[in-house]
Parts: sequence; C-alpha cells; structure tokens
Amino acid sequence: AATRKNTHLFFFQATMAPRTYPMKIHDRWYDVTDFKHPGGPVMLSLGEGRDATALFEAHHPFTPRATLEKMLSKYAIDDSAKHVLLDKRDAETPFVWPAYESKDADGAMDGAPVTAFAEEVRSKVKQYFEGEAKRRGVSLLSATKATPRRVVELILLFCIFAATVPSFIAGAWWTLLVTPLTYWIFGVNTFHDASHSALSRDWRINVAGTYVGWWFSSPLEWYHQHVIGHHAYPNIPERDPDLYHNAKMERHTATLRWRPLHAHQSKTWFPIWWIGTFAMNFLKPIQMLLSRTYNRSVRMMPLTPSRIAIHVLGRIAIFSLCHVWPFFVFPLYKAFLFSIVPVGLVSLSFMVSSQMNHLTPPNVDVQSDDYYKHQVLTSHAFGCNSWLTFLFTGGLNYQIEHHLFPTVNHCHLKYLQPIVKPICAKYNVFYHESPTIGVAFRKYLEHMRILAKP
Repeated sequence: AATRKNTHLFFFQATMAPRTYPMKIHDRWYDVTDFKHPGGPVMLSLGEGRDATALFEAHHPFTPRATLEKMLSKYAIDDSAKHVLLDKRDAETPFVWPAYESKDADGAMDGAPVTAFAEEVRSKVKQYFEGEAKRRGVSLLSATKATPRRVVELILLFCIFAATVPSFIAGAWWTLLVTPLTYWIFGVNTFHDASHSALSRDWRINVAGTYVGWWFSSPLEWYHQHVIGHHAYPNIPERDPDLYHNAKMERHTATLRWRPLHAHQSKTWFPIWWIGTFAMNFLKPIQMLLSRTYNRSVRMMPLTPSRIAIHVLGRIAIFSLCHVWPFFVFPLYKAFLFSIVPVGLVSLSFMVSSQMNHLTPPNVDVQSDDYYKHQVLTSHAFGCNSWLTFLFTGGLNYQIEHHLFPTVNHCHLKYLQPIVKPICAKYNVFYHESPTIGVAFRKYLEHMRILAKP
C-alpha cells in the first residue's frame, strides 16, 4: 500500500488518505488497496468511496466476465454496514443492471449484467476489435488504443505546436492566433483520450498525457468533472456537473431553478465561452477544495493537506506559465494580450468541441434506466463526414460512440458508428446526429432559448 501511495504522489493524483475507502460495485464492497490494476492507481482512486458500478462497466466492456468476477472476488469484503459512501446520493443508482444468471464451471457469471441492446452493442464492437487485433497482431485491448498511425499524428501535431513556441515567447503577433490553436489541436487529441486510459495500455503514458492540458484544465479537476461525474451520469440532474457550470447565468436543465439572468443566456454565451477553461483551470479547483464538492454533483476524493498543497502549488505554477510571464518581457498592452488571448481562444475551441455534444433539446432532461441506452439518448454526434471537424474536436464529434466506449481511442470511433447506428435503430433508441458543426451549434442555441424561459 505504501508503494502505491508513493506512486500516486509522484503523478500528483493520489488520494493519499490516511484510511482505506472501499468501492461499491453492483451492491458489493471491495477493498482494492493492494490491487495492482493494469490501468494504474489513478483509475482505482476514482472509484474509492463511491458506487463505482458505472465506471467499472464502462471501463471493462471487452474483458471476459468470468475474468472480472474472479478478480473482484479476491478483493470482496464483508461487513458492508461499516462502509460509508463519500456521497449519500450514491446509495441510489439511476440505472438498473439486469441479473445475468449464466455461470461458468467455477460458478462465476460468464456474461455482463446488461440489457439485450447493450449486449449486442458490446459484442458487435468487440468482434470488430477482435478482427483488428488479428490483423495487426496485437492483443484485443491494445487494438482499442492509439494505433501507430495515430501516435505519428500526435507527434506531428506536437511538433507543429512546438515550432510556434519560440516565436510566441519572442512576441510575434501571428502567434497570438496560431500558437493557441495548434496547441488546442494537439492537446484535445491527446489529453482527452489519456484521461480515459484510451491513449495507451501503459497507465503511465495516460497519466502523463493528462498534463498536456495546461491551458484548459487541471487533471484533478477533470477527473472529478468529466470521468467520475459526467461520463457516469450524463445529463442527470445533481449527478452530472456539466449541467451546473456558471449556473447563475446559464440554465441547462429544467430542474434548475430559473433566475432572471437566464433570460439572456442565448445572447451571453460568448463571454462565458471565452473564460470557460480559465474557470476550469483555476476557479473550479478552488471551489472544489473549499466545498469538497465539484459543481454540486461530485464529492471530492479524500486528499491529505500535503496533496492539497501540491495541487495548489501546481495551479500557481500553471497560472504563472499561462498568464504572468508576459508582464516580465512585454510592454503592458502587449503583455495583457498575450496573457488573455491565447487562453480565450483555447477556451472557445473547447466550448465549440464540447457544448453541442449533450446540450441540445433532444438530449436534455431525458433519461433511461439502461446505462447504455442513456449514453446514446443524452449524446449528440455531428460533422461525422468531416475530417477537419474530427481533427479540431479530437474526435469528440463522435460523442455517442465515445460515451458507449470511453476507453476506446477516438481514432477508432468512425469505424464504430456504422456498427452502433443500426443497433440503435433495431432497438428503437434515438441516435441524434447532425450533418455539420454549424447545424449542431444552432441546436445548442435553441436549447439555450428554450431554457431561458421560466
């Protein structure tokens, strides 16, 4: 356990709590403190003290069920009454996981506790990756991560961004536009997959990849907001933190009490988009540390004072890197521009790539107790025939496939869409798709207009 904590500290993602926090999966408790998970200690820490059922199922769609059952059985613990969830809301799950009765020779379940729709989606996609694994001569799970071609693309994107940095530091005006945009394209194609363990089978590469997001998010904040909260419970009130960003000025669910400022939200979105990632990078972590909850939806993982100090020092260093240094080398007016324009452009890029993915009239305030159907019903694909849209959004335009299989690298999602769409049609599950990013944006504005009304 001590080795694990030291590893956590090195990668700045540890709970480093003085006590053990078991996790709950399908109503059973497990103490995974001594489990050397192939996905690394960071992924395990996300489920500690929580009902991790949704996280567990989403991150293991292709592993044989008997293997998972036997692994879990080693860490099962009794005396469930003694264990306390970090968040009382975890005591009630919004999803129903059907019992799977078939067992193997050793008495372990040999199928996932999911509906027929989910089983067909998972099995068909698994068949696709089995074919890819055979074709490339790699394991099934390796076939779901970044391909060699994808790795070359990421290296090329980084080199393009890095080539602009010397001119940016020297104050070349053209870099005010080019440096943040090339950074964004490299960053979104790296950071997001890394945070879902979709970049590599090596957890160290994934953790390192989350630290390229210095211009748009703290990894600690992102894991709470995106992986623990949003992905497990998309668009579910009081569970998805993305419904409550800037809640005093924006209303994204009818369950949120209407305020007078909401009446203008279809017109005031631009300044909010401009400062969005600044808030994620600096303001939201402060709010989370003070309230111990992220956006009224996700309880913060247990952190010791030393871990909190590391996080705060890291935020100060990133703030200096992004906003302070220009004032030491440029005249005041130029320093001001080099301090706010790059992060503003990155923020706009992030918002363009993320806000239409779930915030449209057909996707908000809908719910299914089938976890997999819910992922489809609350997600929105757009511009799927455009390579530029894929590049700019980091593949987030294939949002439905991404939410069904978050641990799959985005380079594969365009091949999964032809598998997923017919199955959705077969089971009468609405698959929301828009032909272009422009059409998707208009749907977002319509969502804003609808919820601007009391």
